[in-house]
Amino acid sequence: MVLFHLLMRACVRKAWESQTLALPNPSVACMVLDQNYQLLSLQTHTKAHTPHAEVLALREAFNALCATPFPKEIDPLDKEANYAFLAQHHSHLFKDCTILVTLEPCNHFGKTPPCAALLSALKPKRVIIGAREQHPQAVGGRARLQEARIEVSVLDLPECSDLLYPFTRLHTRGVFNLFKIATRLDGNYQGKISGAKSLAFSHNQRGVANTLIISGQSARIDRPLLNHRFADPLYQDRLCDVAILSRNPVIDRTLPLFGVPGRAVQLYTRVQDLPLQLGFNIIEGGWHLLESLQDHIDMLLTHTHASLEPHQPIPHHAHAYFTPLHAQILDQDLLTWHSCGSTNP
Repeated sequence: MVLFHLLMRACVRKAWESQTLALPNPSVACMVLDQNYQLLSLQTHTKAHTPHAEVLALREAFNALCATPFPKEIDPLDKEANYAFLAQHHSHLFKDCTILVTLEPCNHFGKTPPCAALLSALKPKRVIIGAREQHPQAVGGRARLQEARIEVSVLDLPECSDLLYPFTRLHTRGVFNLFKIATRLDGNYQGKISGAKSLAFSHNQRGVANTLIISGQSARIDRPLLNHRFADPLYQDRLCDVAILSRNPVIDRTLPLFGVPGRAVQLYTRVQDLPLQLGFNIIEGGWHLLESLQDHIDMLLTHTHASLEPHQPIPHHAHAYFTPLHAQILDQDLLTWHSCGSTNP
């Protein structure tokens, strides 16, 4: 069981790479091992309305186990076609496999068919679950697997529960507000994201969020475009709107961010009027803006240089307000995620 704990933590690290990108779905990762515990696949759910982590991992493992790979005409992002092919053509390839998944497989028809039903049809040797499903509509996956006589173990790892924080906030409250800060080596937050991977991740989030909120000072001095030109193709089909918080009710409409097609830009002079009550919203700014909005913030994400200690960018007086959940490195940048004290469930 020690081995499965270690492997599940690898799944957790993988899932954080796509954190918030699958909203309104949870961030989930799945690993498939062969009979000798050799890695066949490790995948994460990357975007809503696309295959879940289990389907993506099983597809990759199928290609590793079968001499005849998936038909080329089946788009890897087609949730129904991939599910159907695996259910109909698995040929008992997975009977000796062990499958690890950070969240109990879903047991209901939502945007995709239930993963628990697919696993029950494939009948792997065992399924290791990192965290139990708490969503009332999706529970029952573990019981379904056991009814199919599949060995099931639940690890109940806190790291797997931490992964669900954005999803849980959005599902229970109807809103999830993420505050992002990019810092320089000296801890100054007036920095820019420099690494290609972390920049792409930030732009991917703009293709998922409802609204991006910045200060009037940032709009006037930094003159950002706030588009998603560095996003992966999967996240380029839409772009979030922009809200500007400024005490000055007058703003130059020739600023670059007003020239980006396909989105609305609104100016707000009061915090209470900002669109912070619905959906997934991103606020980009510094510590003063965070202090002004802290009662509305669910999570803090810092981008800084990887040579810094994970929690160094946060001012000392603010440490008590944040609870660190995860740190990851993308290129030379360190991304650190914190839940915010005033909004913990």
